[in-house]
Amino acid sequence: MNDTVTTPLGTTEIELHEGRIRALRFSDAPGGPPRSEAGERVRAYFSGDLGALQSAPLDLSGSEFQLRVWSLLREIPAGETLTYGELAKLLDMPGAARAVGTANARNPAALFVPCHRVIGKGGLRGYAWGLERKRWLLDHERALG
Repeated sequence: MNDTVTTPLGTTEIELHEGRIRALRFSDAPGGPPRSEAGERVRAYFSGDLGALQSAPLDLSGSEFQLRVWSLLREIPAGETLTYGELAKLLDMPGAARAVGTANARNPAALFVPCHRVIGKGGLRGYAWGLERKRWLLDHERALG
């Protein structure tokens, strides 16, 4: 079962497989109240429970490097940010900031894998769902953190 949930940033479309999250996308499609545990977690996050997404079960497909990056992204606390270079150093790959950025861009499960918490050395950089959403998410987390 997939789910669509109305949020302050538009509708989230959650793709599920056996209860585990495969993807989360923002869309302009009509949403509604949550119909799944994943949808309830999204609703809780936007209602102020910043930890609601942390332990959600995932079913992601990607390269070994992408999976490592995505796993590390889930360890960045809400309200905090790292640069692409800092994340590369945590992976013991200090020259891989661009590769980290590419893995971020290919993250299929926005919010559940919080790639919005990674910024450029000079400030906010790209976000697949738009910089305004990225800024909103960071402000939301900082205000509640």
